[in-house]
Amino acid sequence: MSHKEEAELKLSPAADAAMAKLVELFSDPSLASKAQFRCCVDGPTEFEVLFESIVDELFGYNPNSEYKSWVRSLYRLGLILRIPSEWEAPEMPEGKSPA
Repeated sequence: MSHKEEAELKLSPAADAAMAKLVELFSDPSLASKAQFRCCVDGPTEFEVLFESIVDELFGYNPNSEYKSWVRSLYRLGLILRIPSEWEAPEMPEGKSPA
């Protein structure tokens, strides 16, 4: 990495202070924090679909992500009414059959 690229990556003092406060907040052992999946009975909200698309953009599209798989299973069980059409069937690797 060149010196110019390194200089572009520096955070502003305000952003650095905000990040320090977030780290402090989420490091507090008195706050219970657990990862949770949730989905309303109508299916994923626009925000949830948007969030999953951002994750796909950042880390590469994964048709079998844990969240998409979980939503598909809720849909198959009839617990939610709809899912995005692109989430309906996962892409199967070559030579694999759906189980």
